[in-house]
Amino acid sequence: MLPLLIRLDFVLATALLVVAPLGLLLASVRQPAVRGRLLAYWRASSLLMVTVYLMVDGRPGAFVAGNTALVAIPLALHAGDVLSVPGPMSLGEGAAATWFRRWRAGATAFCGASLLLTVPALRCGWDAAENPVCAAWLEPPRKLHRALHPSVDPATLGDAATIGLLVYGGYLAASVVRVGWAIRGA
Repeated sequence: MLPLLIRLDFVLATALLVVAPLGLLLASVRQPAVRGRLLAYWRASSLLMVTVYLMVDGRPGAFVAGNTALVAIPLALHAGDVLSVPGPMSLGEGAAATWFRRWRAGATAFCGASLLLTVPALRCGWDAAENPVCAAWLEPPRKLHRALHPSVDPATLGDAATIGLLVYGGYLAASVVRVGWAIRGA
């Protein structure tokens, strides 16, 4: 049952957290508030891409990164991004804003449900070697690797994802510094 839930989580995440927001981004070209919130979303959700490529190589940090992404995404959707969208702001009216609100509610609910499913897998961050639960979580990203990058060594993708994780860590550090400056200045 768990492998089926894991596969379903992976497929739903792809549809809801990759395909749908791409469509919304295209639809929001003339709505700066919606576009800004979607760009904040993409910065937060890029941690999911890093997670997938860490999982391709079986790196244990992927489990922590994935859960962090599931917390960061709803925060970005509802509060914005401290580097570009300064906190909550009106999304305005129109079809793109309406669809964004609906999608945001669904994406937030999905992230919460997915977090409930993935929190037990956090132990894979320390004990992934022979654990069948951890292997079940690594299988969908590895299938994606075989479909998209069959000639690329998983270690190469893992190394690239590790670099991405370091860049993302720098981004988060810059965000914390900016929030600190904003709080001190207020």
